Amino acid sequence: MELKELLMKVVLLGDGAVGKTSLIARYVVNKFDDKYIATIGTKVSKKDMQLTKPNLIINLRLMIWDILGQKEYAKIRSASLSGAQGVIAVGDLTRPETVQAIETFWLREVGSAVGKVPTILIGNKADIADMTSMSTTTLESMGQKLGCPIFFTSAKTGENVEAAFDALAQMLVENVVASRMKAEEDALQSLAEVVDYIIQDFCAQYGDLEKAMLIVQHQFEEAEVDIRKPNKDAVLQALEGLAKAEELSLTKTVALVNLEERQKLVVLAKG
Repeated sequence: MELKELLMKVVLLGDGAVGKTSLIARYVVNKFDDKYIATIGTKVSKKDMQLTKPNLIINLRLMIWDILGQKEYAKIRSASLSGAQGVIAVGDLTRPETVQAIETFWLREVGSAVGKVPTILIGNKADIADMTSMSTTTLESMGQKLGCPIFFTSAKTGENVEAAFDALAQMLVENVVASRMKAEEDALQSLAEVVDYIIQDFCAQYGDLEKAMLIVQHQFEEAEVDIRKPNKDAVLQALEGLAKAEELSLTKTVALVNLEERQKLVVLAKG
């Protein structure tokens, strides 16, 4: 399984006092403070996370930029947006004008500065807002129109905060995962090549080449795989045995991810 390290710049923006700083504090250190402190310029926090994808583990470091919400400071805002790879736009559900400003002001700023990037829309302060109000309807319509996921959050209670950031993280790595999967599918064409790759991958992850090859030999014999002319059904049966071995040497989650990826490669293989 390949390990990839990624560093991504994410910006939170929206009108003043919508809760951007509180959302970051809740996500990064799981704390909340009722006291409002206006962000001066920008503040940068970091959050490390690990995402497991088919045959790929991604160690993702989010550099989260908290941009001041006062619209007058255009130069500071423009400099802060430069290089942003993801955006979380925040509105206060108790103040409808801040929700409207997401589309009429903040996302226009993003478009001018960095173009189209993965974007999440947040309606914050759900713990005190009327969830049947015009603000929620406006945000839902905005999300459908722009094709952006929306979350109703509360920095105070923690509701949906982690889910919103995690959703953006998944969007940020989509292109990386898609590119790698396409490269694998293009490179591995025949069933024999796929089997060769699976054996190599299993041994590399198992960590002990001699023991790993004995397991492969045993599982292939049990499934009656003819290595000279492999059959898809037999190979798929052998993969189940390899997955059970990996549950003991690695983890059940990693074993399942590996099994699903290898099954897909076998099914797509020629021959």
